[in-house]
Amino acid sequence: MNCSGKMSFRDFIFPVNPSVIRISHSRHVTRTRKPFGEDIIAETGTGGRVVTGEGEFFGAEAASDFQRLRAVFDQGGTGSLYVPSQSPMAAFFESLELVGKDEEGVIHYTFRFAESRKHDGAGAVRVVVTDGQHCLWDYADAYGRDVEELMVLNPWVRRPDIRVTAGKELRLC
Repeated sequence: MNCSGKMSFRDFIFPVNPSVIRISHSRHVTRTRKPFGEDIIAETGTGGRVVTGEGEFFGAEAASDFQRLRAVFDQGGTGSLYVPSQSPMAAFFESLELVGKDEEGVIHYTFRFAESRKHDGAGAVRVVVTDGQHCLWDYADAYGRDVEELMVLNPWVRRPDIRVTAGKELRLC
């Protein structure tokens, strides 16, 4: 689980945060042209966040790190995306590009995630506990949440200092 402030998607934790991370916010604005008159401009809502960036995998594990990220991409669907200093979001892994291998043991890549506004029908971002080695305090720290808030969202957790059982689903927001 992500307990170190590193970017993660589903169960993939980036070994090193990408060197460039861009988070875009947008509004949907429509423009209707009227013949012989002024345009009608209307705001029809906001778009989800779009997270793009680029980074490098390096060292002896560079190729296997990229292959693990590619396997997560190939799964499709939504997953929990954590970007340091941002609240977790449900997102689609929209694109992954291998940019090149400039030198031995270095793989450059770019990515794009698109926030999903309809991720579980109830407005909650969830994560499935994979290893059972972390407590609620770890999840609060990893996802930038208050442990008290996570206790309210996950009433089945009795104490925040006891390891969460593998296979359980935690609500993050």
